[in-house]
Amino acid sequence: MLRSLFTLTNLLLSTAVALPSGIIRSSHISGGLSARGSCATQAFDATNDGDQGGAGIKLSNSGNGTRSFFVYENSCDSIPLKYVTVNAGETKFVALPQLFQGRIVRGNDSNLDGQPHLLGTWLEIGLDGTGKGYGDISLIRGCDGPVTLVAEDGTGVATGFDDLSVLADAPEGIFEIDSDGSKVIEATEGLLSAVVDPVRDYLASKLGYEKAYIDDYHGNPVICSSNERFSAAFY
Repeated sequence: MLRSLFTLTNLLLSTAVALPSGIIRSSHISGGLSARGSCATQAFDATNDGDQGGAGIKLSNSGNGTRSFFVYENSCDSIPLKYVTVNAGETKFVALPQLFQGRIVRGNDSNLDGQPHLLGTWLEIGLDGTGKGYGDISLIRGCDGPVTLVAEDGTGVATGFDDLSVLADAPEGIFEIDSDGSKVIEATEGLLSAVVDPVRDYLASKLGYEKAYIDDYHGNPVICSSNERFSAAFY
């Protein structure tokens, strides 16, 4: 049985599944501490991070209008580590700390209210401490739009998707309402990893299993960056 990057087993705090990178993920259930030992107590505005050549990600807003993006460490769902606001058509660099393991998601001011906001497309990244980074796009906790991810190490290896019809063609019965009032495709798995078949089957019919994690049992759309640097476009 395959597991996506950083996935914990069905029961919180039970034995984690290791990938070749040794990174663990929690796309269904979060708890405990981050890989670095503690969770942020206040979100940091990464607008002026700047690119000093270290680990991090270039975030491009390929949608319409200004959007905010939030960086969460694994098991730290209430307070993001960082956030950044990007105008349409622009790109900003967000530096990532050593051994970062977590996700980057679209969001709004409600992400700073001290409550978990799990619904939506997750761009997942893990740094393994050897200079390598691993990344994928996961729809297990929902889908609020396409994201593409590219390794910035010269290889050009990529994952993710840019098909806007994924949202446009989705049947009404598989949507939830997000905190900002927008419609988001609901999670493909419940908190105990029970697959929600109509949601999983629709996404699989649109994307297959090679562009993003749709459940924890098919595909392996993880890419590696040998210098811990990535670029991503949110559509």
